[in-house]
Amino acid sequence: MPLAQRSASRLEAILIVIGIAILIMILPNRYHIVPTWFAYAGTAAMIAPMLLGTVLPDTSRLLRVERVAEFAAVGAALALNLFNLLFAAYDLVENPTKLQPVPLFYTSVGIWSGNVLIFTLVYWLVDCGGPDARLSGRVKHPDFVFPAMDDPEHARPNWQPSIVDYLFLGFTTSTAFSPTEAMPFTSRAKLLVVLQSTIALITIAIVAARTINILK
Repeated sequence: MPLAQRSASRLEAILIVIGIAILIMILPNRYHIVPTWFAYAGTAAMIAPMLLGTVLPDTSRLLRVERVAEFAAVGAALALNLFNLLFAAYDLVENPTKLQPVPLFYTSVGIWSGNVLIFTLVYWLVDCGGPDARLSGRVKHPDFVFPAMDDPEHARPNWQPSIVDYLFLGFTTSTAFSPTEAMPFTSRAKLLVVLQSTIALITIAIVAARTINILK
């Protein structure tokens, strides 16, 4: 399949991008690292190339621009979420007498949820070189090994993970602090799982747990 041929739908990814932007926008003002308009700009930067690909002829250049925009936007969202977490943890340790537990609790929920959605997109973009490469079969060695890949009796022929599968991977990694279904196969996949699990662990074990204790 030529590089310029698009084969995977972007609709589910667009919905997840919008969900991430909403989470950033509804964070309490005290924990906003950047202005709210930054979320709008990042959302537009990622969605615009996806939408252009549905109305313009697919070209290698357009697909490269789309992929760069996707990684840049997701990277910015991940950095922003991490900074929000570090700021909340710092506030919890250095300013315990000035804490506002309710905004801090909502912030921890937003950070945890954002972690799930952001890594859903990261896994969707990274695994096997991205959605188009997976469906085309250009890449033979996956970053994540799903059970359905080795179960021809229950899975359809040439089964490939959808973004829902990556959402499930992102959710279980943030909940159990480790993958429960798809196993990371490559070094970069393992490092991404370690990073997501670390963010989730700090959010739940330190920020959220401490905030709940204050609210009691």
